[in-house]
Amino acid sequence: MNKTKKTNKPAEKLFGLSTEEYEKISELLGREPDDFELGIFSAMWSEHCSYKSSKVYLKTLPTEGGKVLIGPGENAGVVDFGDGDVLVFKMESHNHPSFIEPFQGSATGVGGIMRDIFTMGARPVANLNSLRFGSFSHPRTPYYLSEVVKGIGFYGNCMGVPTVGGEVVFDECYNDNILVNAFTIGIAKKDGIFLSSKCEIGNIVVYVGSATGMDGIHGATMASEEFDLKKNKKRSTVQVGDPFTEKLLLEACLEAMEKKLIVSIQDMGAAGLTSSSFEMADKSGKGMIINLDSIPLRTAGMTPVEMMLSESQERMLLACEKEKFSELKGVFDKWGLNCVIAGEVIKEKVVRFYYNSKIYKTLDVDVIVNGPEYKRPVKSPAYLKEIKPLKIKSYKMPGNLNDIALKIITNPNIASKKKVYTQYDYTIGTGTVVPPGFSAAVLRVSGNRLNQNKGFLLNVSGNSKYTYLDPFTGGALAVTECARNITACGGSPAAITDCLNFASPEDPETMWQFSSAVEGIKSAAIKLNTPVISGNVSFYNETAKKDGDRTYVSKIYPTPVIGMLGFIDDVNNAVTPYFKDEGDEIYILGSLNGNLGGSLYMDIIHNDFRQKPSALDLDYETRLQNCLRSLIAKGFIKSAADISEGGIFTALAESAIANPKRTFGFAVDYDINGLRADEFLFSEFEQAFILTADKELNGAHKAAVKKILGEYGIKLEKIGTVKNNEMKINGIINLKSDTIKEGYYSAI
Repeated sequence: MNKTKKTNKPAEKLFGLSTEEYEKISELLGREPDDFELGIFSAMWSEHCSYKSSKVYLKTLPTEGGKVLIGPGENAGVVDFGDGDVLVFKMESHNHPSFIEPFQGSATGVGGIMRDIFTMGARPVANLNSLRFGSFSHPRTPYYLSEVVKGIGFYGNCMGVPTVGGEVVFDECYNDNILVNAFTIGIAKKDGIFLSSKCEIGNIVVYVGSATGMDGIHGATMASEEFDLKKNKKRSTVQVGDPFTEKLLLEACLEAMEKKLIVSIQDMGAAGLTSSSFEMADKSGKGMIINLDSIPLRTAGMTPVEMMLSESQERMLLACEKEKFSELKGVFDKWGLNCVIAGEVIKEKVVRFYYNSKIYKTLDVDVIVNGPEYKRPVKSPAYLKEIKPLKIKSYKMPGNLNDIALKIITNPNIASKKKVYTQYDYTIGTGTVVPPGFSAAVLRVSGNRLNQNKGFLLNVSGNSKYTYLDPFTGGALAVTECARNITACGGSPAAITDCLNFASPEDPETMWQFSSAVEGIKSAAIKLNTPVISGNVSFYNETAKKDGDRTYVSKIYPTPVIGMLGFIDDVNNAVTPYFKDEGDEIYILGSLNGNLGGSLYMDIIHNDFRQKPSALDLDYETRLQNCLRSLIAKGFIKSAADISEGGIFTALAESAIANPKRTFGFAVDYDINGLRADEFLFSEFEQAFILTADKELNGAHKAAVKKILGEYGIKLEKIGTVKNNEMKINGIINLKSDTIKEGYYSAI
């Protein structure tokens, strides 16, 4: 093949491709690509579609075992739910679009992840989200918070899918790059799963759903670039969603699937018709004919490349047996949706495009889909040399710990997010047993099923500050924190999806953070037996900024987010974190180390969180969670909450004020064994739970409890009693529960 000359095209004409990638494409084609080919390559070789910088690490994650039926590679992962049912779930980012246009960006993020689920043949039954905004005091934060929440609520509520949980975090590192990660889970029959990889030669290729417009063009490419001084406004690359059309598409697809009219199906998500056609062909080992003259358009005069790259929402590409098309079209006509023959599945592994009634272009599937794979340079970040173990004695002990406790509990990252989640419908479908605001969402699956009480639990978690301080530990903590929340409800963690949000992969320090965080996720997932069955990577979460004559890059902290599924045999036995009855006894299950490194306390009180957090003992963590589940299974535990952000004071305070029927307090007297009072109260990296039980735990159940503790080698210690409306700890905390409750629920 003749060598091609180096390109003289300016960077903006390469649509995110590097000069070297452009030259490689020219070499593969034997000439320079035209605009159509360049558009296809730029989308499919983008970071967003190809995972070219991350897949070398993602391949190391555990993806099999337990109840996993389908792992990474399809639209979503699938887990066996028993009794012939399966659960299908995935989490994805929509960060760049949500920063540009927060309402539509977040709305279409929700719409896109729901399509990934019902494309598999599953009916979506619940949504969650993980949201990160800039500093709570930043002037733009109220706008982003309001619009993102509106967008999520708008799409989910209109679809009739409850939003049952999530997290909201504020930090100045997100001032210029907010994060919107969306999670959906659906249910299907085990024999009713549909894949994108089942196309057969002779099948017709069918376009269904909304018409194609100009919105979202180069959306995948935009999501694979940092923002800069000229490109912070890219509204044309943001998709516009219509949940009412998606609801029709959902019902039409599920009806067609039930009637066995679909052979293979793929959502037109990132890169639209480009990714759906090439990926379906590649996974099936086949090729396709695509007739661009057949594509329904809502904008006249669209060029071929615009049709291929449009990310207009609520569209699917599917394969159908020829003799069943008439019946398939009847289903979509009934629901008022486009259903047109767009092509055919062929043996030759190419995609052959027709336009204006003649052959327009033929592209090799393997060349398009098998883009570059990089193991980019890695380098330990320079700032880590300054991250040292905390020497708390070098910091002055605050005089009034009551004031400190109030500041902690009313901090936006601790305080109730009720004013966020009440904008979502979280009860529709009558499946929500434990709603948002507690450890984990607990759901039962309604309908005609063998076991009406069988349920599942959902949680999302991530801690970017700890990942910044120690990426391995931060990645592992995201997994263990989800598992703790599910375990505290009495559930058994089963599988996870991840959403890995980082800055530019072209920065060796970012890639070091990424590789270390993935290794942490891997280690925790193996120990806790929670395979990674789906996920998403979002790079380039950074923005070029100017300060006078100085140009710099504003980067997010590395932010791996985990979404976890757990199972529970009987939802009626789920444990909630809040206190139940005055006079119940309060216990610590586990161990306290008192390390304040990286804590919220150090950040807001001493303006310095840059210390090394504790290491996670994953073997101990496994025993601890198994021990708690055993105690809950015996019916011994009335409430359970893990000690996490804000420390043991926050865990106790939230448990006292979160009961929907009444407000409690507590009296705690604990031998802090040489720790400073602030170390005891506000250390976060503890491997321990706060439990309550009635006096039988130390009475009739004492022998059984002792046996369980001995089996796992875990310590249980009584520390106090549930009281009425006063919070007292060791004579150093003395607060009114009503005061704490008012501040906690009104801070946001």
